Order: sequence, then C-alpha cells, then structure tokens
Amino acid sequence: MSSSSPALESPRVITALHGGAGMLTAVWGAGLPVLDARVGLGPTRLGLLLLTLALGAAIAMPLAGHLAHRWSDAAVLRVALPTAALLLAAIGAMPAAEPMIALAAVFGLCCGAINVGLTSQATAAERAAGRPVIARMHGCWTLGAVLGSSALAAALRAGGDSLVLLPAAALSAGALLTLLSLRLPVDRAGTEPGTAADPNAAASQGPTRAVSPVLVGAGAAAAAAFVVEGAATDWAGIHTTRVLGAEPAAGAMMYAVFFAAMTVVRFAGDRLRGTVAAPVLVAAAAGVTLLGFVLVLLSPAVAEGARVVVAAGGWALAGAGTALVWPIVIGSLGASRIDPRRLSVVTTIGYLGGFVGPVLIGGLAAGVGLAGAMVLPAALTVLLAAAAPPLVSRLLRLASTRPQPSPIPIPTPRRTPCTHPPRSTCPKHA
Repeated sequence: MSSSSPALESPRVITALHGGAGMLTAVWGAGLPVLDARVGLGPTRLGLLLLTLALGAAIAMPLAGHLAHRWSDAAVLRVALPTAALLLAAIGAMPAAEPMIALAAVFGLCCGAINVGLTSQATAAERAAGRPVIARMHGCWTLGAVLGSSALAAALRAGGDSLVLLPAAALSAGALLTLLSLRLPVDRAGTEPGTAADPNAAASQGPTRAVSPVLVGAGAAAAAAFVVEGAATDWAGIHTTRVLGAEPAAGAMMYAVFFAAMTVVRFAGDRLRGTVAAPVLVAAAAGVTLLGFVLVLLSPAVAEGARVVVAAGGWALAGAGTALVWPIVIGSLGASRIDPRRLSVVTTIGYLGGFVGPVLIGGLAAGVGLAGAMVLPAALTVLLAAAAPPLVSRLLRLASTRPQPSPIPIPTPRRTPCTHPPRSTCPKHA
C-alpha cells in the first residue's frame, strides 16, 4: 500500500469539499422553517423528522469508517455526496410531511458517511502539513453554510417559490461536490508506516482497541459542542419564527448569523491553536457559548422590536464559542495517527450529538415549549467547560508519547577480522 497521504496531494480539494458540504447543509438548515410553514410540521413531526435523520446517521458512520479503511475515503465521498444532494432535492419538493420523514432516514445515512469521510481527510491533511489546518477547513464549511443560507434567505425574501428554490439549491451544491470528489486520489487516508492501520505496525504494537475510554471521552466532548451546532442548524430558525414571531426569511437569516460568527473564528482558529494552550482555548470557548445561550433564553422577554436582535447576538456568540471545539479534538487525535475505523468511533459519538440533540430539544419543546427547551444546550455547555479541558490535555499527552515510526536501519559494513596473531606486526593495526 502506498504510504502517501491523499490530503498531502489534494489539500485545496479537501478544503473546497468542506465548503460545498456546508452549502448543502445550509439548504437543509435554512430550509426547515420554510418546510415547516409549507406543510405544518409542528414540534412533534419535526422532532420525528430529525429523529429519523439521526438514526440514519448513527447507522452509517461506523459502517463508513470500515468502508473508508477497506477502500478509501474518496470512494465513500463519491457515493455519499451526490446521493445526499438528490435526496435533499426530493425532500425540498415534497408537499407533505410523511414522505419527508421517510426520505430523511436515507438522507441521514449519506450525512453520516460524509462526516466520516471529511473528518478522515482533514486529519490526514493536518498531519501531512505538520501544522494546524483543520480549523480553516471547517471555516470553509461554515463559510459555505453562510453563503448558502444567505442566498436562500434572499431568494425567499424576493418572493421565490420554495418548491423550486430548495431542489435547485440542493442539486447545484450536489453537482459541485460531485466534481470535487472526482478529483480526490483513491487512497486510504492515515495509513502511514508505523500507524495502527499499518499491518507491519500491528505486528509490533499488538492489538489496539477500536473503542477506548479516551476515544469515548473525546466523542462526548465533541457531542456537547455539536448539540449546540445542531440546535442552531435545526431550531434557531424555528425559534425565531415560532417563539419570537418573526417571518420565515428572518428565521433563515438567523442560521446565517450563527455560522457567520463560527466562520470568522475558525479562519482565525489555526493561529489561535498555535498560540493558546488547547485546554485554555476550550474553556474560554465554552464560556462564550454559555453567554450566547443566556441571550437566546432571555430574548422572548425583551421588547418586541429587540427580540430578534438579542437572539441574533446570542446565536452569534454561541457560534463563535463552539467553532474550535471539534477542530481541537480531531486535531489532537490526528496527531496520534489513528486509522479511519477508530476515528469513526469519535466521529460517530460527536456527530450524534448534532443529530440527536435537536431531537431531544424537540421532545422538550413538546412539553415545556421551545423557549424552555433551549436550556438543554445551555446545560451541556456548562458540562463542556468542566470536562473538555482535562480531556484535551490527556489527548495531547497521548499524542506526544505515542511511539513514532522507527527509522529504517542502515546496515553497517562488516569488517573482516584480523587473523594475524602478533598485533604489532599486523598492517591493519599499525
């Protein structure tokens, strides 16, 4: 097997893929308020829609990790990206809630596979570069989300028909992603000599567990951050329309506000990761996120004309706070050279927070209202502030102590032993 990394050969393609995936996600997140207004989903059916999406992703991510290890990340992405776009276009054209829910399960399968493929590509890129680059890649993801949601919101404000706009946006993003994925070299990411994925290393290092407490802890920290991101993706727009009484276009723009703040921080994130200790950075991020949710929780109680502004400030702070949690976690793991199967464990746990979190928020909203349900991501932010710093410190210690690939021994020329008994008369020892 070739030891070259696909990330080393195609860093621009991987970065562009993150941007295109963000645009595709924007069609889903910014389009939810429109779909809710069109077919009258309501909290219960919207929660069911998100649940089927989460179940599909949960099934797909471990499977995608094994497929990426056996074949390649590129092969997984080349199938999952265009399929996801076609399914999202179909969801956007549905006139009723029931077929949307059925298609969301298959769409979730594709989303899970995309998350695993992009994560493995990003960690390989950072390892090959020898410096932090993951935050910038995720910054391109959020930039794509901002551009996509802003364009969709502007088209809706101009009176565009959602039955045409949503499918067209999904298919456009899908075409771009398909072309980009075809430029990826078909090779396995993260299989450098001396790694756990290398068969020669396996013999010398012994068996490695696919699941360990450190991997589970890393996934749990990422899951808490993704609950916040999922709350913004799936509920920020609904919160704006249903709780604050704004129009659907304002709900779509709230999604853009969250990801705009996240984008700014992520483009500065690699420099921050290089100058500020990772545990300190995670703790500060959690504090900013908590302040943002305080504003979101208070927004229904302020004057009617200021509600949307206060909520927008809250979502902006939440986006800025959670921007670097995932890049820090997977960057620390990538330094350990884990293979796609083990990385998919962390990806599965982390991204499930983004998928399951909105479902839990929907369940709470059915009982206590959507305004009260926002307490859940706020509480998880407190837990993130307490648990993430020591966990990140542990990951960095493991990365620094992990055995590195042994250099190839250089054979030493064998000297012919001297057979002359008298040392003083031997010309070799003269």
